[in-house]
Amino acid sequence: MRGKVLVVHDDSLNTEQFIQYNELFVNSAKNHNIVLEFKKNSDLYTYIDNNVVKGNDSYETYDYAIFFDKDVHLARNLEMLGVKVVNSSKAIDICENKANMYQELAKNNINIPKTAIFPTMTNFTKEKAKAFLDEAIIDIGLPMIVKEWYGDYGKNVYLVKNKEQLYDLVEKLQGKELLLQEFVLESSGTDIRMFVIKNKVVASYRRQGITGDFRSNLTLGGTIHSYIPSYLDEQLAVSAANAIGCDFAIVDILKSINGPVVCEVNTTANVNNFYSACNINIPDLMLKMIK
Repeated sequence: MRGKVLVVHDDSLNTEQFIQYNELFVNSAKNHNIVLEFKKNSDLYTYIDNNVVKGNDSYETYDYAIFFDKDVHLARNLEMLGVKVVNSSKAIDICENKANMYQELAKNNINIPKTAIFPTMTNFTKEKAKAFLDEAIIDIGLPMIVKEWYGDYGKNVYLVKNKEQLYDLVEKLQGKELLLQEFVLESSGTDIRMFVIKNKVVASYRRQGITGDFRSNLTLGGTIHSYIPSYLDEQLAVSAANAIGCDFAIVDILKSINGPVVCEVNTTANVNNFYSACNINIPDLMLKMIK
């Protein structure tokens, strides 16, 4: 019997573009006798009527829905319709909000950089902000990373080198939800990205940013190179994915002088990059997991 899997992707790409971009998925599905149906999140209409979720499609015909999107509310509605969603709406929700993500990792004893969550201020004043920031400087130190809770591709992540830069940036970003984080100097401009499926690291590469940039994102000009992770790297990545509750996860780690620490856990990533760097067919492994 052929399986049927719904693949949900972000509205920013039309479906034809997404299919071409993920040709590995199409070919792997044929090998596993799985029917893939690709849809934008905006094409999937669901609503709640008398406490029951309803929709415009026969969702019960799908064995699974793979989410390459961060529309957590759609994922939750599909789950309420009885669809098995990977990753779950809970995992997507945690990873989408960096403050929640770091708290969840800390709760499960996963090594992360020192982190402080900047308080929500209805009435922002420099004096109130400075009082908090001065405490953070003592505990976290300078230079310091400032991150907005939401954002991808290295956007909304800043490096401040002194107290004045920190004051100015936080004032400029007032109204944004921020966290303050230890700058791991020895990993500046580089990190290790690992793809975890269930309890195993199946592929890994090192990202190297352009000269002078503390970020390693490919969208900012970085490069990728195949990497063989250590046992500690793998254990940390698997533990982080399990802490969030991911069926599959992309875990970024930084190599600090005190050992590896988790920089971020993501529920979506470019699987083609793993194929380019490691010659590993991630979609094939994901579909094997689903079968």
